[in-house]
Formats: sequence, C-alpha cells, structure tokens
Amino acid sequence: MFGLSHSNILFNGSFLVALKPIIIISLLISLTVNASNEDIERVLDEAEDYLIVKPSHSLTLLNNISDLSSHSDTMIIRWHILTLRASVSMNQLSNMDDSIAKLITYEQSSYFKSNLVTIFSAIGIWLRRSGYPHYANTSLHCALTFAKSPKHRLALLNSKALVARDLKQYQHAQSLYNQATLIASKHNNQIKLATIDNNLGAIALDNQQYDLAEKYFKHALTGHQNEDNRSGHITAGLNLLFLYALQDQTFNYQRLYDPISSLTYAFPSKAKRALLFWIHTTYSANGGPVTDNRLKKRLISEFELLESRRVKQLVKVYLADKLNVEVRIAKKPQPRKINLSIITSMPFCNWKSAKPQ
Repeated sequence: MFGLSHSNILFNGSFLVALKPIIIISLLISLTVNASNEDIERVLDEAEDYLIVKPSHSLTLLNNISDLSSHSDTMIIRWHILTLRASVSMNQLSNMDDSIAKLITYEQSSYFKSNLVTIFSAIGIWLRRSGYPHYANTSLHCALTFAKSPKHRLALLNSKALVARDLKQYQHAQSLYNQATLIASKHNNQIKLATIDNNLGAIALDNQQYDLAEKYFKHALTGHQNEDNRSGHITAGLNLLFLYALQDQTFNYQRLYDPISSLTYAFPSKAKRALLFWIHTTYSANGGPVTDNRLKKRLISEFELLESRRVKQLVKVYLADKLNVEVRIAKKPQPRKINLSIITSMPFCNWKSAKPQ
C-alpha cells in the first residue's frame, strides 16, 4: 500500500478457475501416500481455486497431503509451485525456503522447465523480501525473458520496478513502469494502469515532486474508482490525503476526506486506519505540534500498526516530526540467512550479474 506503492504479484494475478461447490470429504483428514492420483489432483485443483480468494485455505489443503514421494515428479513440482504461490500471498518466507530447495532438485524436469516464469518469479519475490534485492532482480529478469503472456509480463515488470525503487534506482523504476503502461494500455487493463499510476506517484513523492505525485495519485484514484477496486481506491485516496495534509490544501482535503474515511473504516485493515488517523491528526493540527499527551500516546500506538518500514519512514519524516511526536523505527533487519549457493547454481539465469550485498 502507501509506501506508497501498490504491488501486483504474478501468482495472485493468474486466472481463477471457478470455485467448485463440491466439498471434498477426504480433505478433513490428511491424505497419505496411499491416496490415489485422482484424490491428489482434486486437492491440488481445489488449492489452486482458492489462491486468490483465500490463500490461507490453499495452504491448509496442500498441507493435508502428508506424502507425495510415491507420486510423479510433475505432481510433486506442482505441489511446491502452489505452495510458493500461496506462501507469497501470506508472506510466509520460511515456508518458501523448503519448497524452493526441493524444486531446484527437479530443474531438469520438463514440467519444471515449462513453469520457469512462475518459479523464477517466486524466487525473485522471496529473495527481495529476504533482503537480497540484487539477486531478486536477476531472478525476476530471468523470469521476464521466458514470459510470453501480457499478464505475466505486467506482473514481472511491476516486481522489477519495486526492486528498483528499493535500490533507489528511480529512473530505472520509472522506465519499467512505462513499459508496463504500454502493455496495460494495449490490453485495456484499467486496474493495472491505476496501480502503475499509484506507484509512479509514490516515486514522485520519494523525490518530493509533489505536483507530479498528486497528478499520478489522482489518475490512480479515478482508475480504481471506475473499476470498483476498493483496496486500490483506498490506497490512492490515502496517498492524496497525505499530500493534501502535508501541503495544507484545506479545500481538497475536506472534499476527499469523508468518502475515503468511510471506505477506510469499512475496510478490514488496521494499517490503513492507522495511516488515516495520522494523516487526519496532522491536518487537524494546522501545522502545529501535538501537546495532548493522550493523543501522543495514541499516535505512537497507531504508528506500530502501519503497514511497512517504508510507510513508517514517510510518516516519521513528513508527519511525526511536524507534530513533534517522537516515534522510533527499528533498525533495518539483516538479510535472512538463506543458502544463496543453491540459487546461484541454478541454470537459465545469469547469477553473476547480481551485485554483492
């Protein structure tokens, strides 16, 4: 979200097979090695059906399969790929460690090779979130070289742009978003266009280009609103409110606040509500410091609910200092300990191009 970006992940952007109304009774107990191929296939199909609407349920279904060792390589690879896709949505990095290590052992399989885009995209997101942006960029670039469908290319360009922004390579990020815009425009993908506008606005805000940021956020707001995309609508709206509060644009702020606050408080996200509270407190303070100790404590408490380290940094620099509220951001965590040598031994990618961390 506001960090001020709105990401789209390849795995959750894949097509959704219509949910099957049939309840699979065998899922109530763990499937064993003796389960038939048909039983396993049904579970895998069901897990894939839930990837977008409820990835936590996908993981539950997948974990009900206790042993696949006697089944085909294709079935085992598919199980690990689905686990990666669900784990990305749930941000369960440690859950991805094992599946990635297992998948690599099947790198010569034809089914593995036919799913290179998904596998290297997953590894790229895993590396970025684990604290290895340069290696993440290499993996995502590798996935992009194999990607043919517009949906896959859009998602991968977005992921690469997020890495570029993390590395403060803003011009490169803008170039990637421009490429994504051409694809989204060609296929009339209005939600993706709105998402790209929001992310470009975030980059402009990073660089204190407020007029440009406002332009992008307005386009994003209109796009998500027209497509009835509530999450994106709220994100772009909060970004605009942030700008208006920061620049004391009273008229624009008052006109936007009521509809965005109504959507935000009806949306199941404490992080979004916490951000709205900080924004509105800043606006209400009229540029002055907060002197009420109870309000200060509330702001500090809400600060801990913010969505990410990036959001906290922006709130601290632009809002907390203005309100004279002392908040602390934990030191940037060290990269997770992972076996990079396993990754860099994989074929198909130029791992030597990744810079040392």
